[in-house]
Amino acid sequence: MKRSIVVVLAFACRRDVVITHGDLPAARIPSASGAFAPSLVAITGTRDADTGTTLADVDSCASCHPDAAAQWSSSAHSFASFGNPIYRYDVELVRGSLGKAASQHCGGCHDLPLLVDNMMTSAEPIPAGDLRAHSGVTCRLCHGVARTTFDGNASYVWNATPPDAPVLGDAASIARHKQQVTTTIDSSLCIGCHRGFLPRELGLPSHLGGVDETGAWQSSAWTGNDIALLDRVEPKTCIDCHMERVPASPGELGAKHGTIASHRFVGGHTWMASMRGDAEQLALTQAKLEGAASIDVAGPSARAGARLEFDVVIRNLLVGHRFPGGLLDVQDTWVEVAVADRRGRRLADSGFAHATDADDRDAHVLRTLIVDADGELLDEHQLTKFRAQIATRTLAPRAAQAIRYGFVVPSDAALPLSVTARLRHRSRTLHMQAEACRAAQTPEGRAFIAGARGARGVELDPCKPQPITLVAEAHVVLGERAADWQRLYDHGMALAATIVTRLPEARAVLELAHERAPDPRARAMVAVQLGWVAARQGRIADVLAYAREAREQSDAPAIDAFVADAYVRANRWADAIAPAKSCTERAPKNAAAWALYARVLVAIGDHRSALAAATRGLELAPRDADLLRSQATALAALHDPRAEAAQAAYVTYRAPDDAAGLRIRCAQRSATCARDRNAVETIELRLE
Repeated sequence: MKRSIVVVLAFACRRDVVITHGDLPAARIPSASGAFAPSLVAITGTRDADTGTTLADVDSCASCHPDAAAQWSSSAHSFASFGNPIYRYDVELVRGSLGKAASQHCGGCHDLPLLVDNMMTSAEPIPAGDLRAHSGVTCRLCHGVARTTFDGNASYVWNATPPDAPVLGDAASIARHKQQVTTTIDSSLCIGCHRGFLPRELGLPSHLGGVDETGAWQSSAWTGNDIALLDRVEPKTCIDCHMERVPASPGELGAKHGTIASHRFVGGHTWMASMRGDAEQLALTQAKLEGAASIDVAGPSARAGARLEFDVVIRNLLVGHRFPGGLLDVQDTWVEVAVADRRGRRLADSGFAHATDADDRDAHVLRTLIVDADGELLDEHQLTKFRAQIATRTLAPRAAQAIRYGFVVPSDAALPLSVTARLRHRSRTLHMQAEACRAAQTPEGRAFIAGARGARGVELDPCKPQPITLVAEAHVVLGERAADWQRLYDHGMALAATIVTRLPEARAVLELAHERAPDPRARAMVAVQLGWVAARQGRIADVLAYAREAREQSDAPAIDAFVADAYVRANRWADAIAPAKSCTERAPKNAAAWALYARVLVAIGDHRSALAAATRGLELAPRDADLLRSQATALAALHDPRAEAAQAAYVTYRAPDDAAGLRIRCAQRSATCARDRNAVETIELRLE
């Protein structure tokens, strides 16, 4: 039996494995290896000894595209490799702990000029002054991508054949060059590197999911595929947000109608811009962050001498993926709260120490909690120690989150009380910065700082204080004014995620929002959230009533989603079929919708249809454990010979077996871990 499992896993690790059998739908086994394993990058075309050097050459492109090249030189893409002190600290941890071959996991996205020349696995150290170590994601990389898949971890095919240099004035030459460098410039190009995971090939005991910007966007309101809420926003792609059109200079030959898609790729990486002293990139990045999320305060009037509890509500308004994005375990966006009385005397606060104190544990921080094998929290992106994810406090697109704060109001406080709440952003935790700073001061670190000076003409200082951006701020006098429907809606949506015993709070807030909603569309938005609450409470009659009301204004997939959810919770699987199927039809790019539908079909015994649904979902999320389980279950029920490979894939990519135990151990050891595991945690304010 052990031998057969080994054979199955070896087969399952081939690229693009789609297995067919008879007239049944194809089974999808995740890709997991290639010539540059553990990354999934594949290379086609003509590759020679100068491929990496050619790939790192941006100056040749700049002769015709000076604007694009100058913008790129300010971007995080251009500092993605060893010349970036943050990345160098991370990748050297991998190389030191798991071996140089394992660092190809990082290299597929960060270091292709080094990877193609086999320098990531060479016995020789990476040369600190080599341009290939300071180029990151270059023009030739993106404009040489032949195709991508939804896998992530560099799941793209790159054409190594150098494009022909265009001859200005020669129309045929220019047309040939354009054809050679034109790729699919849309969000599919971003998927290969902005979805990531830690595979077992790294030597880790279990598979762990990681960054997934494109998956979150793909399932969001920005694509019309959100199944959580009824939201109306203009469609947006990765390109729309991160490559806005900007005026072009006369010498930019890639301009269209006087503009060019910005190659600055502005996101949230203020630290990278700051350590280079790039004031313009920093200003643009901070402008992108300001207003990306909202913050509000909801609470009753205070009474002197009595305990007061109020909620701070934050909502991701403009970010098409999770906010904050990127490496979620070392993000450092936090909430500051201060309570003052009528005379301006500060009574209590939370989060203010976080600006300068790496060990401040009282602040609410928007990040993902990761633990090691002993259940200890990690906050330096030590991925070689990652064992399980404990909680995610970042915000999905358009989602809301509530944090409850409490304290006993002093008996001499002058009422009413006011609360000031701020949402502040810093790129990385102070713990991680301290480690990156330390690594930069070693002889090797200083050599790469000098190498960046020589290769790129920049001075890098990862030890200087990180800039802090004020994302949003609110000042509310408790009990002074009644909240409008939108504030109630955001608050109720946030509370809807809490534990079942506290759902009556969410229901009460949402019912008030429903009462105050100004028009049928707004009432339908609230009805969807009330439907989710009713589904979790098992009130199916109310679920159906809210669905009817919402459908008068919209056919949003969220309506079908909460109806299906209610039936599933009640084990009424046959009743769940129609809404679950409708959800996939209205949100065809939402992997969770396909997972729900496949699960329902398995439960009723329609294994052929379940297999079809699961494989549709796996096209979008090839390593989704729920979809892999449904696929394996369906194949086994159909006595299909592919069942063993499918089951092996599920076992490989499911959640770690010891995850629950690690959560308990973490909660026992860490107050932060115990608190942040709750969907709506309570933080005790510090008294002044």
